[in-house]
Amino acid sequence: MVISIVLYPDKSFEASINGLNVWWKFVFPALLPFMILFEILFGLGAIHGLGVMMEPFMRLCFQLPGACGLAMAMSAAAGPPAGAKVTAELRKQGLINRNEGERLLAISYLCSPMFIVAVVGAGFLGSAEFGAKLLVIHYSSFLAAGLILRLIWAWQPPLPREPHTGQSQPRSASLLRRAASDMIKARHMDGRTFGKLLGDAVITSVQNLMMVGGYIIMFSVVLNVLHLTRIADVLSGLADLAGRLFGMPESFALHIPAGLLEVHLGTYAASLTKGPSHWTAAFIGAALAWGGLSVFFQTKSLTHSTDLGLGGFLKGRLIHSACAFVLTLWLWNPLGRIVEHVLLLPVFSLSSPVSAAPAFAGSSS
Repeated sequence: MVISIVLYPDKSFEASINGLNVWWKFVFPALLPFMILFEILFGLGAIHGLGVMMEPFMRLCFQLPGACGLAMAMSAAAGPPAGAKVTAELRKQGLINRNEGERLLAISYLCSPMFIVAVVGAGFLGSAEFGAKLLVIHYSSFLAAGLILRLIWAWQPPLPREPHTGQSQPRSASLLRRAASDMIKARHMDGRTFGKLLGDAVITSVQNLMMVGGYIIMFSVVLNVLHLTRIADVLSGLADLAGRLFGMPESFALHIPAGLLEVHLGTYAASLTKGPSHWTAAFIGAALAWGGLSVFFQTKSLTHSTDLGLGGFLKGRLIHSACAFVLTLWLWNPLGRIVEHVLLLPVFSLSSPVSAAPAFAGSSS
């Protein structure tokens, strides 16, 4: 990379500017208000209460301890790598064993609704309706991938049972009471006044988005190096050969390297590609479920102090991405008709796409 940047400084600078534009024009303005509100809700204990509400879902669907509900709630609300951060903390506290932690890493990955609808839908594609359909596909494919993973785990030989060294939370008769109790407890442990909480929320959100911007710019330069060294051409060629089996247009194969590296760059590249809308959605859905190498690096950095491996996380991303790709091609047209009826409701009548967004060139199908 250093040699490529020195030999081609103009290309590297252009790649940095392209990554900066994606972050500054779309990601930063769309996500900043939501991230501020999320930090406030977290400080008020609302996310902890949501985690308690998700405990039955985690036990029933994935046979994981109830404490894992917080990781799923964080991931669903804040997006990656929030789930990995909570998973690492649960493992450090001994509330889950290694086997449970690696399984939780595999499933506690979801892109936030605001990112899919506001950034990808309204920002990149100029269509909130498109983003709403992507959101439904993303969560549907997550459930499908989770069921597949559970079947895989059921057929695997049982591992030696590790004891939970942490103290489990006492369970009362009412789930709502437990959720309310955890909210109040988390709020008291936070202890900040609302004014302090608001100020800290703004600072934390800006810092987190600066980190996201750094990843986008760095991987934009990495993508440029792959193109200069022709590695990207090889990857695109292999993807084109595989895509022909499904009838995928050749234009989408050119952006496979971007989708493999970083989710923002991959989805943005797909939004600028002319082609049938269901193929645009399938590519974006697969990129959202995969997350890119950027997510792998972030997850590794958050779990490096634990004994959790990333084999299950890789398996989860591959299965989730495949499910998203297949379900998009299968359900895109029926889902479009359903979303069109929903968006006719008065609550959506005042919404409008972001003015800076590129026009979506995909044809409907």
